[in-house]
Amino acid sequence: MKLNFVKASPSQNMTVLITNYVAPVHYAEVANIIMGYEYLNAEQVGFIVPPKTSNSILRLEMSGGEFCGNAVLSAAAYSCYKGLSDKKNFFLEASGTETPLACEVKVKSPSHFEARAEMPHPLSIKDMSIQLDRNMIHGSIVQLDGITHFLTDHWLHEEEYESVLEELTGKIDDKAIGIIPYKKLAEQDYEIRPFVYVEETGSKFFERACGSGTLALGIHLAQENQDQPLTVHQPGGIIHVETGEKNSISTNVRFTCEGIVEFDPLF
Repeated sequence: MKLNFVKASPSQNMTVLITNYVAPVHYAEVANIIMGYEYLNAEQVGFIVPPKTSNSILRLEMSGGEFCGNAVLSAAAYSCYKGLSDKKNFFLEASGTETPLACEVKVKSPSHFEARAEMPHPLSIKDMSIQLDRNMIHGSIVQLDGITHFLTDHWLHEEEYESVLEELTGKIDDKAIGIIPYKKLAEQDYEIRPFVYVEETGSKFFERACGSGTLALGIHLAQENQDQPLTVHQPGGIIHVETGEKNSISTNVRFTCEGIVEFDPLF
């Protein structure tokens, strides 16, 4: 089996976009192979398909049907990288949201873009406390359509994430779950260490950057009357988030390689 791909780096949240048609029933199977070290060693895989609405350039479908902010930014940059749009403003569709998302892309070089994309509003926001060893960790659950994030100002040690995830999977039923510990660095500057679990593929990653987690942080802090642009530092780079009547995130996207991935037929 041969599939065409491009590999994008939105703040090092390595994202593979498959441009051939793959039946959705096989997304998870294909993605698990492609994400592997022997193949493209990526954190997530999205599939580019024709849009359902006439005003959108393309549709992005994630391997687990989840919503992924950085993959949306990658797909937006891909639209300019491949010349699918001669305008810097356009719409695209994505799994995990019902309405097309407004995007803006600026070209910095033939393989380097600055992408901004509208993000969906949350389905719900609520406080949640979970047990970690002998301590209670307090935080907030921000549910988006396709992924639910747990935000906490308790800065987790790496070995604690699995325990937190175990607690969350008993309380949250969603396609994907994010764990987003955060700390304030300065006014309007924050740092996060994102971890994402996708149920369909079983993947668990300490992500170099997380777009939907950045959005969730902005939404969470806006509940505390901090509805203002934020700069969010992450292991792989910086993502900017704005919340309000419309939400958006933005970051730099680089295309690092493209070509054909080949493996034994699966179906």
